[in-house]
Amino acid sequence: MSCSRHQHGPVEAFRTGRYPVGISTHAYCYHVGRTLIDTGPPNQWRRVRSFVQEMADTRGVDRVVVTHHHEDHAGNAGRIAEMLDVPVFAPEASLDLLRDGFDMEMYRRIVWGSPGPIEAQPVPEHLSIGDGLILHAIPTPGHADDMVCYRVEGKGWLFSADLYITQRPEYLRYDEHVGALLRSIHRVLQYDITTVFCSHRGIVDEGAHALREKARYLEALCGVARRRYRQDKRPVNDIREEMLGKDGLLRWISGGDFSKDNLISSCIRDQDRIEAERHLEPLQRAA
Repeated sequence: MSCSRHQHGPVEAFRTGRYPVGISTHAYCYHVGRTLIDTGPPNQWRRVRSFVQEMADTRGVDRVVVTHHHEDHAGNAGRIAEMLDVPVFAPEASLDLLRDGFDMEMYRRIVWGSPGPIEAQPVPEHLSIGDGLILHAIPTPGHADDMVCYRVEGKGWLFSADLYITQRPEYLRYDEHVGALLRSIHRVLQYDITTVFCSHRGIVDEGAHALREKARYLEALCGVARRRYRQDKRPVNDIREEMLGKDGLLRWISGGDFSKDNLISSCIRDQDRIEAERHLEPLQRAA
C-alpha cells in the first residue's frame, strides 16, 4: 500500500492505492477552496480519513464533489459526508447509481473495494467552492457516461477525472468509447487549460498540451486500425498485436474488462461514427 502528498498552489493532492503496480491502481483526492474533489477507493478509507480530517481541521471542508460514480472516485463520499456533516454533489446521471449501487467485476472489488450507498445532490453547472473560487462542470462521457470534469474559472485548472490518465493509452475497458472520449477532450480544450489535476496521474503541468497529444494519438490509432480492418481485412487481434503488442497481465486479471483488443475494437467502431458525423456536419449547417 502507498500514499503520497503533492501541492500546486492552494490545491492539495493526496494519492492512495492498494497495489503499487501502475498508475491505474492509484487514485487522487484533491482539496481546493473548502472543497474535496473525489474521495478515493473505499478500501483506503483509513488513509483518506486522515487526509480529510487534516484538511477539515486546517483549511476547512464544506462540501464533497465527485466526478462520476466509480468506486475509486466516489467510494468514500458517504463516509466523509457522515463524518463532517457536509453535502455531496455529483453529476445528475450519477445520483441513482450512487444511491442504489451498480454492478462491479470481482477485480474491482479486490483492487478498490465496494462502496456503500451515497445520498448526493446534483452538482450545479457553476458551484462556489470557497476562497472566491468557482467550479464549472463540463460533461465528459467516454470513460463513463456520467463523468464530468471541473474547471476553475480564471485559474486554468481542470480536475479531469479519468479523461487524461496517459497520453498513449494501450488498454480500454469494455464499456468505454474512444469516439466519446475524443469529443470530450476537444470539448474541454475549448477552455483555457493550463494545469490538469488527473485522478490517476496526479498534477499534470502543460495540461492542454498533454490532452492534445492524447487526442492526436487516439485519432491516429483509430485511423490506422480502421484502415487495416476495413481495407486490408485484418482481424482485430492481428491489428492489436501489430500496433500495441500482446495483451498483458491486466487483461487476465480483469477477466477481459481491460484489454488492448477493446481499444482497437472501439477505435474501429468509433472511427466509423466519427467519419459519419463529419459527413453530416455540412448538411446540418446547411439546414
